Amino acid sequence: MSTTITPESREDTRGDSSGEFPKGRGPIDWNGGWRWMFIGSFLLAGSFIGLRIYQQKFAWYKEYGLDAASDGFRTYWFNLFLGELVVVTIVTLVWWGWLIKSGQNLAAKAEAKPISKAEEVRRIAVFWGLIGATSLTLYFMASFFPNQDGVWHQTAVRDTALTPSHIVMFFWAFPLGITMTVGTYLYGRTRLPKVYSPDKGFPWSFFLLIAASVTEMMQVAMNEWGHSLWITEEIFAAPFHWPFVTYGWLASGIFALWAESLGRLLQIEDEIEEERQAVATSDPAIA
Repeated sequence: MSTTITPESREDTRGDSSGEFPKGRGPIDWNGGWRWMFIGSFLLAGSFIGLRIYQQKFAWYKEYGLDAASDGFRTYWFNLFLGELVVVTIVTLVWWGWLIKSGQNLAAKAEAKPISKAEEVRRIAVFWGLIGATSLTLYFMASFFPNQDGVWHQTAVRDTALTPSHIVMFFWAFPLGITMTVGTYLYGRTRLPKVYSPDKGFPWSFFLLIAASVTEMMQVAMNEWGHSLWITEEIFAAPFHWPFVTYGWLASGIFALWAESLGRLLQIEDEIEEERQAVATSDPAIA
């Protein structure tokens, strides 16, 4: 008895026909592999936009944002600063810890039963979604808030390093850049062994990307030292702003992540075609 192979009866990287995933939650369905891109981007953008609205409401009142010694500043800004540190720390440690722990469990299961091609495609879609959410974070931390920061300090001279602009940029957006870049690496390392397995070494792409976020965060200390003791005016071309340019060069490593995982997608397509050809050769009636 012969069996006919059709696109609907074999595992396909364009969707799932094996019943491995619920309907509408396939590897590349919007509510499947791509879901975490929307969830992550929504949460990140919501926090950034929400904080920008908060700045608009409380930053320009003298008793709130322009006098660091006022009770209003401590109420509306210093408490926000402390809250950001607590939330970012908790979210980061919980997420990284979960990625490592669950990744170890998945690796143990994969030894007994290798993951299917459809599941690997789904993981690559999630990985790309994390890259997208990371890109969104890098935009806010390296473009939106820094440009706002320059305008703020050219208009309102800083009387403390903890200005309303810095509290949002340096202690929320910048740390989240590290959270997202390292978290994305941990996901790839634990979920995509054929791309980022330990035997392949530490990828240069992630080395550059993570170094970018760490460099940006460390540059904060030098920036504040320079503005406090050297050039108090916020000049964009100030010498202690130059390392921020290095951040931009390093962050270009993010483009390599798509290329590396895209190569694996093409390999999966080739493997599926080879399997189909092997089955067709073994049973001429199928062809």
